[in-house]
Amino acid sequence: MGRFCLDLTARPARRSRTGTGFRLFLLFLLLLLSVTSAESAFAQSLLPEGIVAWQAGYRSYRSQENAFDSNFQLRPIGADYTMKFDHDMLRSGKAGKDLQRLATVLDSVGDPAETRLDLGVLKQHVTADLSASIFGLAYGASKDLTIFAGIPWTRAQVRNRVEFSGSNNAMAILDRLGSMAFDELRAGLEQAGQLDAATIRNAIESEGYGPVDHWSYSGIGDTILGGRTAFDVELISGVPLSFEYSPSISLPTGHADDPDLINDVGLGKGYISIAQSLTQRARVSSNLLLGMDQMYAYNMDARMKRRVPEENESIVAADRKTNVLYNPGDDVELGAFFEGRSGIYGARLRFADRIHYEDRYTGSIVGNYDKMSASSGTELLTYEAGFSINTVEAYQKKEFLLPFIANFTASFPIAGQNSPNFEYYELTLTSFLDAR
Repeated sequence: MGRFCLDLTARPARRSRTGTGFRLFLLFLLLLLSVTSAESAFAQSLLPEGIVAWQAGYRSYRSQENAFDSNFQLRPIGADYTMKFDHDMLRSGKAGKDLQRLATVLDSVGDPAETRLDLGVLKQHVTADLSASIFGLAYGASKDLTIFAGIPWTRAQVRNRVEFSGSNNAMAILDRLGSMAFDELRAGLEQAGQLDAATIRNAIESEGYGPVDHWSYSGIGDTILGGRTAFDVELISGVPLSFEYSPSISLPTGHADDPDLINDVGLGKGYISIAQSLTQRARVSSNLLLGMDQMYAYNMDARMKRRVPEENESIVAADRKTNVLYNPGDDVELGAFFEGRSGIYGARLRFADRIHYEDRYTGSIVGNYDKMSASSGTELLTYEAGFSINTVEAYQKKEFLLPFIANFTASFPIAGQNSPNFEYYELTLTSFLDAR
């Protein structure tokens, strides 16, 4: 029997990108930080032919410390990484083969009740700060068609504080065993007795991962290109009803999730997404609109590098990194809203439910691809309230000097599954140029 050493390649400090917890938080983040926000500047009407609209905006997210789990309950982002290094867990192999072997050998030496290992508790405290600057352009190609493009500049900073606490009884067991502890067992217990947060961080980074404690990045997100058309009808009751249809494509120009970084945020999806959205508005009075909107996005397969776990390990060895086929689940969003307006002032209240269906991975090496896909389906129910100043009609009547639309929106989560607890505030300014 060889010398015991700490093998932490199975330590649950990093879940697969689609595992419950922080990796799911990152996955849903890149969906919400995509440039669909840049499209919102042009969501209410078509532009006249030859008119150019430009938009600049800023979205700030509340610091992320909690996320919704698979039971729709809020939990700290790092809760899934809390692990008690007791005898049963060590024997299961979740802490690595060497510690598993140590626990198994101890069961056969002396009184099992006196040789049960308890090395402490691993906890991680994760906080993420996120923001995005939004830039967009739209052009009235004809009276029935507006085309648009948008791209965000995104920023993310993630901090991860690793703690290892509790009493470690490895040396006490060694003392009780006395002469029964042969050299290899003694060396294993001495090494287990030195287990601490620094040892865990070093073991993770020795597998080729970047820094465990922090990560930050700023750069562009995914680019969106699209168009919009609209038509009006009148209901039997005489209530005017408008329909808007908008197809778009999202291109993977943002930073995708890096398999060698534990705490990075994918500022881009890493795949092409083709979306279609339909909006209906009914004018129930001169100042009030009621509406609904639906969006469906088909997400295309993509090749990307991932670390493929052999079994259930969460810290996947560097030699398990390979190209895999990523089949992302599609996205659906359903919304209902109220819009009111008085003069140049407007208000909006919207409720929305966004669903991302389960992802799938396949690859050429044997591994646990189901673990990579587990719990990757997400859902987030939100409500948002907004206030706007729109001077376009006043400008056309020569009652205002400049045409612009200023929007302030606050969005709050109601419930979610495997998703972040996103709360954000967004300010956008849209103005217009006559290119005719």
